[in-house]
Amino acid sequence: SYAGLFGLRNIPAEHVQPFLLGEAPRLLFPFARRVLSDAVRDGGFPPLLLEPIDFSQLYLQQSEQQGIQPNVGDFGQA
Repeated sequence: SYAGLFGLRNIPAEHVQPFLLGEAPRLLFPFARRVLSDAVRDGGFPPLLLEPIDFSQLYLQQSEQQGIQPNVGDFGQA
């Protein structure tokens, strides 16, 4: 199994959820995409190409749908 481990220090509480639901998946996705693509290829199936996903935008959309106004500040900025 695979996992991502993120240590969060000195981060305001209002920035934890946006990071864990937006930036963390963005950082992990290329690795997960590679593992899945390799498994499909090694299984003898045609190549699987997964398009990049904008997790930050998904987080913002879901927050709006739930009626939550996320405090994003510099959300999505490296």
